[in-house]
Amino acid sequence: MNFFEYQDKARRNSGVLIALFCAAVIGLVAITTVFVAFLASYSDLRDPAVDTSLIGIISHLGWETVAGIAITITAIIGLASLFRLRQLAGGGRAVAESLGGRKINTSPEGLAEQRALNVVEEMALASGTPVPDVYILEDSAINAFAAGYSANDAVIGLTRGCIEQLDRDELQGVVAHEFSHIFNGDMRLNIRIVGLLHGILIIGLVGSWLLRGSYWGGRSSRGRMPVFAAGMGLVAIGYTGTFFGNLIKSAVSRQREYLADASAVQFTRNKQGIAGALKKIARHTSGSNLQATNASEFSHMYFASGLRASFGGLFATHPPLDARITRLDPQWQVAASAAGSATPAVSDAAPANISSMHSQHRNSGTDTAQTVTNSPSNPYQATLAEIVEVVDNNIANPSYQQCARGKVLLAEIPSALKAAAHDPFAARALIYGLLIGNEEASEHRATQLDLLAKVAHPAVLREFEKLSEELTRIGTHLRLPLLDLCIPALKSLAPQQFQIFKRNVIKLLRADGKIEIWEWALYRVLMHGLEQDPDRHRKLGARKTSTKVLADAHQFLLATMAHADSSDYLTAKRAFEAGLDLMGMGAVALPARGDMTLQRLDKAVAIARDTPALQKPALLKALAITMSHDGIVGGREVELLRAIADCLDCPMPPLTLSDGRQVPNPAAAMEETA
Repeated sequence: MNFFEYQDKARRNSGVLIALFCAAVIGLVAITTVFVAFLASYSDLRDPAVDTSLIGIISHLGWETVAGIAITITAIIGLASLFRLRQLAGGGRAVAESLGGRKINTSPEGLAEQRALNVVEEMALASGTPVPDVYILEDSAINAFAAGYSANDAVIGLTRGCIEQLDRDELQGVVAHEFSHIFNGDMRLNIRIVGLLHGILIIGLVGSWLLRGSYWGGRSSRGRMPVFAAGMGLVAIGYTGTFFGNLIKSAVSRQREYLADASAVQFTRNKQGIAGALKKIARHTSGSNLQATNASEFSHMYFASGLRASFGGLFATHPPLDARITRLDPQWQVAASAAGSATPAVSDAAPANISSMHSQHRNSGTDTAQTVTNSPSNPYQATLAEIVEVVDNNIANPSYQQCARGKVLLAEIPSALKAAAHDPFAARALIYGLLIGNEEASEHRATQLDLLAKVAHPAVLREFEKLSEELTRIGTHLRLPLLDLCIPALKSLAPQQFQIFKRNVIKLLRADGKIEIWEWALYRVLMHGLEQDPDRHRKLGARKTSTKVLADAHQFLLATMAHADSSDYLTAKRAFEAGLDLMGMGAVALPARGDMTLQRLDKAVAIARDTPALQKPALLKALAITMSHDGIVGGREVELLRAIADCLDCPMPPLTLSDGRQVPNPAAAMEETA
């Protein structure tokens, strides 16, 4: 199962879970309504003439009154869920801060935090995702989590125990495990579960308030007893609902942990890393149990169980440690008793080869003979089969070689630029520099520099002047990785600062009266990382996308790719037709190069986002075929493909280099960089 199949399955699972929770809410509302109806008619039930059956109680109160009670209770649950989801609207950042986390992207303290940041950045660069915010929880337990609604607002949380007790291999395994949750669409569902459970819990909270009111209320025991009884009943009903809600949450979470473990092994090619982390948790004094007051609310998001087992593991959100370790290391033994005797671990699931948990999806029918060569000043070289492999199998699923290359890319970026990417002022200067380019790449550099001197903050301008020479020397293949590194620092800008920065970027792009494709690509990748939905203003009032409109958008994207790095119409036409053929579309005239306006490209991308998950691979492969049809892959085409993939929420790993450099061997790939 690949990324697109996981996305499709995640949507279906989300619908099933919402249905299950709705069923729990309906049952809870029904029980609560009957209880409230019973209390409301309690004084009349002592009359022998009154029917005390359920139908009799409802008839005595009146169906309109009972319906009003049910609607009121439903509204209370719904509003409580919406209120909690509103509190978590900030995505992963809201979760991390509620747990007491501290963001370290812009100011890591000490070697342990710097090493953790390096590991996260390497994985992000290898997978083509924006670098997530990294939070440290000052807790001695060994644990971690990924939270957010999408890869754009995702955060990685790591405890102090995690970054200090684990070696680099083990930390890399934990981080890869959390990235798997980001890729597989688990995070959005996890936050929805938090909101729904809070709605169910509100019934019990109301009961608790009533109990406190009955204690501190008037002196008359006669007046306190009805309030006390109401409180006790609502507490029992509320926590009964929470009981079943937690059962659903736990059952879903357990199975996803096995998949994330398998993905971590695939990414790192080192099952001993994640297995070692789990073993250290088993031996650690604090284990993985978090001390935060609201740790239980987010229990299903953690790398390992954040709470002590209760009810014999009935509510466990994670499989037993020994079961997870046994799947990774069948020879693992755990202590059988406090006396220290050891016996082989017994798992409720038969040990399985880890590769069977996450089998590779293979290409078929690919022309492996066609070779794509590098154009002048272009750092990319790969066979067509390799390009299609990246699109087909490595979207949000980086191979071991690509993960190791993330380390190479991070090391390749000059230290001055790397440090600048972690500072909000200097990060803005870097983005301006990437858009202005060097003297050979931009005929209008002087115009852009004059404009920058007028619109940029003086401190940002000073940073730009310091970094300008270094920026002109970096290869084009480092532009997107460097941009990705800037995302966390730019997210820390105040809203007003961000709006000014965005306006300045647009002014720089338009300085020469036109916007090049590569400039559009950088801008789209940047905004996709910084804004939740850059195309929302194009969707307002839009109806559901029809098949014809979607096909037209796909054709326009193929046409744009065909024209991106080819000035010859016939060459572009043949590339366009190859892309259409792969998608099974009929012959369509290639629009002229002059028709490829960026406004139309923005609209086509916004429409293409509605492409069903299982149809996105065909579109991306068609774009790759179009891009490489002439045997030459230009840097602009690669950046355009990455930008379109980003807009479709399909993180695309980088392609290979053409200068003879090889991905480092496993030993070198694991060297410490902190």
